[in-house]
Parts: sequence; structure tokens; C-alpha cells
Amino acid sequence: MVDLSIGAHAQSLTPDPGAWRPMSYADLQKPSPQTATYLDIWKDAVDANNRAYKARGDQRFSDGNAPATEAHFVIWSSTKSVVLSILNTVTGCTLKELRAAAGATVKRCPLRIAIYEGLQVRTLDGGHACFLELASPVAGASVTPQAASYASYDVATKTVKAGLIIDHQAVDGCSQNIALYPP
Repeated sequence: MVDLSIGAHAQSLTPDPGAWRPMSYADLQKPSPQTATYLDIWKDAVDANNRAYKARGDQRFSDGNAPATEAHFVIWSSTKSVVLSILNTVTGCTLKELRAAAGATVKRCPLRIAIYEGLQVRTLDGGHACFLELASPVAGASVTPQAASYASYDVATKTVKAGLIIDHQAVDGCSQNIALYPP
């Protein structure tokens, strides 16, 4: 968390926040300075996922976390930064649909919004959102991914618009407007 709040002063303002941008992904299985902010947002859920794996007798992840990935969209302003984050774990998500031809799996996963103002942080539960999980490319294949997760920020309504596209089509039930501040 400290890295993000310090970085908020060093970061430039988000140019054209209303433009659609691809969401960024972080692998939370092996903690690192680059993923610390996102791991902090989800610490309780990642710990619960770790406990669930251990309860099943799965000890493969004793030197890190059980499988956990996260997708995020960050908005920087002069006074605060906002992180919209979706966590993908086996224990926290449900399957929405599988698109084998595109190498894409769509899941419904928990969503959180973290609002950083200086050293203060507020974390809000955002319900659930679609998470796009792409299959690893086959070695030697030069296939361009046919799926992407996008978001944009509507300054006037203070909402993030998010959605998934697979094979140039919006995925039904995955387009949503997420209010960043409670009414």
C-alpha cells in the first residue's frame, strides 16, 4: 500500500480517463514489490484461499500463495488514486462460460475498490465482476489473443465502465458500470 500512495505523487494524471484501456493483471502467487498493493487489497481473501488449499492437503504452495491472479484498473488524480481490482481464485470465483476456440475462460469473481488519499486508504466491496482468464499460448504459435478485458472512467458520474470482448463481441453479462463512491 505504501508503494502506491508514495507513487501517487510521482505518477502523472491519468490522460483521457474516459478512453477504453486494457485492464492490467498481477500474479499474486509469488509476492513481489510490483504486486504488493494488489496483495494488500486482497490479503484476507488470498489467506482464505491458502487455507482452503491446505485444508485439502495441498502443500505445493508453502513457499508462496496458492494460485491467485488479479486484474486491475488504476485512475490517478492530483489528490487521490483509485484501484478497481478483481481477484481470481479457485475458492472465490464461479465459472460463467468457456470459449475454448478463443482460449478464454470467463469467471465471476469478487471485486474491490481501493481509494488512496495520501496515506489513507478506503477499501470498498464492489460485489462481483467478470474476470477473463486466457489459456497459455501454445509454444511456437503466433496467435493473437482474441479476447480482452477493458475499462474506462466516466469523470462526470464517477463510475468505471468495464467489459470483456471475445472474438470482437462483448460478453453478455460482463458489461457493467461500477460506482466508485457510495451514493
